Amino acid sequence: MNTAVLSTTEQTYRVKGSLLLSLYLIIPLCFVTAALDTVFLDHRLRDIWLPSNPANLLFWAIIFNFPHIVSSLVTLADKEYLSFYRRRLIKGLSAIFALVFAVNYLAPMVLSKSDARIVYYAFFFFLATYTMHHVFSQQFGIGMAFMKVARSRRYEFFRGCATVAGTLMYMSVFGKTILRKVEIVGLSGNELAVIITGIFVVLTTVQGILICRQSNSKLGKKYMHSNLWMIASAYLFLVLDYDFFVIAIPRFIHDITAFIIYSVHDQNRNYDKKHNYVYRFLSFLPLTPLLLCPVLAIFLAAFMECGTYLLDTVLGFYPKGNSNCMLQEYYAPDRSNSLPFNMQLGLQLIFVTSLFHYYVEGFVWHRDSIHRHSVKFET
Repeated sequence: MNTAVLSTTEQTYRVKGSLLLSLYLIIPLCFVTAALDTVFLDHRLRDIWLPSNPANLLFWAIIFNFPHIVSSLVTLADKEYLSFYRRRLIKGLSAIFALVFAVNYLAPMVLSKSDARIVYYAFFFFLATYTMHHVFSQQFGIGMAFMKVARSRRYEFFRGCATVAGTLMYMSVFGKTILRKVEIVGLSGNELAVIITGIFVVLTTVQGILICRQSNSKLGKKYMHSNLWMIASAYLFLVLDYDFFVIAIPRFIHDITAFIIYSVHDQNRNYDKKHNYVYRFLSFLPLTPLLLCPVLAIFLAAFMECGTYLLDTVLGFYPKGNSNCMLQEYYAPDRSNSLPFNMQLGLQLIFVTSLFHYYVEGFVWHRDSIHRHSVKFET
């Protein structure tokens, strides 16, 4: 198994830094693909075959994004963990439910249609920002740990610049149609977003290089430099109109990194005794948590998404294009009720679980967290 190494002194698996670093090879692979598309296919891959959002590809939707979120929540199905995090979990989940309900149900009922839509767009911008903050916090956090460099004001500024750059790239891809309708100082909103993004990419790169100079760890520097290359590459693909790669590169690196860490954690935590309720229930399966973790996450994610998709169709929504459920490829009723699209139950599932995942990940992997007792890194 290449995802971890078994120590000879104790029965624990360790996350190999070299393996996490190898995930960044997706970047040159994407550049080679874009070059071949330009030279031999006259950009047909970009303009015809590839969607803007990787999630529109069924195989991608099944493996990436929601499954790793589900996997992170599975790790919490542990009596000791639930007791240790109880107050934080209750407080966070209550706030998230209240926010999602207010935006997607309360606002449409008490505000005009146009005002409610503005509230929803503001919420979407918040979600995009939180998503990028979450993605970079994971990747940068691992890099800082490998470099053995303490976090500082410079690091917070560095992460902030990266979050702004990432959010603008995210909005430039998914909000391109809306941005093109806006004109500011003679430029379309999309053109202006690309320019501002470039400024923050430069600031991120400069600050990242300065932080890397504080470390003597070769692996740590390589890992953090790879993060800088990931951001710069995503921006270059944005300029070249390869929206698919703008989203796919950080999504692939982030999600696979998370799966590796979750798999190692679940294996170590449940090696001698099945502390986790889910793994205890599935103990009859001939798979270790190391292997079962991603398989279970993909299955549960598909079950949850398809369940809400079918329920939405019963309620009269027309959710085609708004669900990653594989059933929509074969069954998508051409009907709709008069309710706003953002009242779909499938969207509430995505919003609540995603926000809860971001919130939980903000503290469960800190040094003082009991999650860290079951994960060791090999540098």
